[in-house]
Amino acid sequence: MTNIRWFSPLDSGKTEIARYSLAILPSLHKDFSLGLVTDAQDNVQKFECNNHVVGMEPINIYNIGNSKLHWSILHLALRQAGVVILHDVSLLELGLAYARENADFRLRDVIINEYGIQAVKAFDQIFGGSAFEGRGHSQDDYDNLVTFYPLFQSFISNARGIVVHSEFALKRVKQVYRGPVIKLELPYAAASTPVTARRHEEPCQIVFCGHAGPNRRLKQFIGAWSETSQPSFFRLTLYGDIDAADEIIALAKEFGLAELINVVGFVSEKHLDEALSASHLAVNLRNPTMGETSASQLRYWSKGLPSIVSDIGWYSELPSDVVIKVAPNCEEQDIIFILEKFISGEHAYYEYGMNGYKYLSEQHGIDRYVGRLAEYVAQIEKSRFVTSQLDERLVDLLASMCHDVDDSVLFENQIEMLCEMFNDTEPTQPDP
Repeated sequence: MTNIRWFSPLDSGKTEIARYSLAILPSLHKDFSLGLVTDAQDNVQKFECNNHVVGMEPINIYNIGNSKLHWSILHLALRQAGVVILHDVSLLELGLAYARENADFRLRDVIINEYGIQAVKAFDQIFGGSAFEGRGHSQDDYDNLVTFYPLFQSFISNARGIVVHSEFALKRVKQVYRGPVIKLELPYAAASTPVTARRHEEPCQIVFCGHAGPNRRLKQFIGAWSETSQPSFFRLTLYGDIDAADEIIALAKEFGLAELINVVGFVSEKHLDEALSASHLAVNLRNPTMGETSASQLRYWSKGLPSIVSDIGWYSELPSDVVIKVAPNCEEQDIIFILEKFISGEHAYYEYGMNGYKYLSEQHGIDRYVGRLAEYVAQIEKSRFVTSQLDERLVDLLASMCHDVDDSVLFENQIEMLCEMFNDTEPTQPDP
């Protein structure tokens, strides 16, 4: 058993990461000594633990994602070492939010240190001023910035270990981080009641959930939809953080689709579940990828809902019969082809939703996830103990060998190498 503190957004109406944390909370209590759950701002829940390990300093576990909701968690993670659960490996939006909240944080310097002068030139073309306001950049400029300069290395510099949720993220993190990294499948509680496959109906209800950032391709989807033989066959409803709603509606008017789109925004869990159950298709395009596993995708699977995704990042890792994949280099053509299939009814896409439901149940269970996380964090705690003991003994030994305090600098690299060797920081990966 390991003492931990859990840091995560907790408003489930604003982010799927909050829903994830609240869903696994009972299992965290079972497999850890959980003393604190907080968003590092206003929401703090303290617990009296019967399984508290006396004398063990709690390990902080930080959930970090590409959103302003994580800036206060990042602020603490940079000051107190802990385990980072990295939900995205492109953290530009988080970096911008953190810089706006902390005048001492030099975002441009971070970009230069990680990527060089060309990267900061690309950044300055898009964002300017002390508040880093947008300069009216093109979609291509933004896509290139987040693709080539994902900006996460500095944010994990103080991590004792890192958890990711995709092979894509695992490879990226291992390129720049020397500590222990593990990939776990993002958990989700599948519905206890069975789902049934949809049938061909008009109108076909399309749903979008989550943060409508530039990489979510909503504008591109609407453009492709307008090119189908029968656009009025579909209705599109948008839920979540739709901060560009005016732009989306204006674009829809240009294509004659405004009357077919409904921007709802945030709703209750029950309302959203009912809406998904009544829908026929979900739009979950993400290009460029932020390296994330989509909690929205798990939610769609839990309702047996087929979904259109970009064939990139984590989505490329998925079986081809659980999502409807769109190639980034022929996005418009693929979307039109898929929508035409829905119009004709000559497709097997509703079976993709049923396959996704089965895949969710088999691969994304909560108990499996938290159990593996507990094993991993226990390894981190063991490494911390070994390192502290080794440091203490070496300090005494080296002190007896050095005539001057400055002489100890000569041994710093050797101490670091010994600590890494004794820590055995390469954890075993989860069973396939």
